[in-house]
Amino acid sequence: MGPSRAADPLQRSDHDLLQSFLEGDNDAFSGLMERHEDRIFGLCLKMLHNRSDALEASQEVFITAFRRAASFRGDSAFGTWLYRIGINHCKDVLRKRKDLLLESDQLEIERVDTQQRGVDEAAALRLDLSRALAELRDDYREAVVMHDLGGVPYEEIATLTGVPVGTVKSRISRGRRQLGRLLEHAEGVDTSKDQT
Repeated sequence: MGPSRAADPLQRSDHDLLQSFLEGDNDAFSGLMERHEDRIFGLCLKMLHNRSDALEASQEVFITAFRRAASFRGDSAFGTWLYRIGINHCKDVLRKRKDLLLESDQLEIERVDTQQRGVDEAAALRLDLSRALAELRDDYREAVVMHDLGGVPYEEIATLTGVPVGTVKSRISRGRRQLGRLLEHAEGVDTSKDQT
């Protein structure tokens, strides 16, 4: 009878793969990466609006998870914990480049608005969204990105952030409204009459 082969990573739970990794099986972590890499890359791309930055951020997320795997307590799903690492890393990236977004990206938006239309409008909208997200309060941005862009349920966000579900819903609602106002302002829409 030949040596037993490890079960297909796709057939194993995140918990099982993590346990195997902590016991010395590095292939198990590769299985976790393969399972979650698309979702993490999607998160980074939605937050950073730059494919190169998103790829780099995704790699950093998994490097961090690799190093901190032993600290995962299991209070939430592994995927949610990984998502939280992604949110935090992207927030750091946005914080570091916030001044650049407010200056050089504004010049780029003006160039696009005055010289080009059509396809380039999508690029301008991405810049607008990136700038608007960067201007949201941290707790609003975190809740909006996790729920609206990442599909994380209210209850898991509450667990991750340590606040009641009602507070999570309130932050998402207020964040959406603020984001809408920021985007309308970027498009030159006068919303002063709509505010109560």
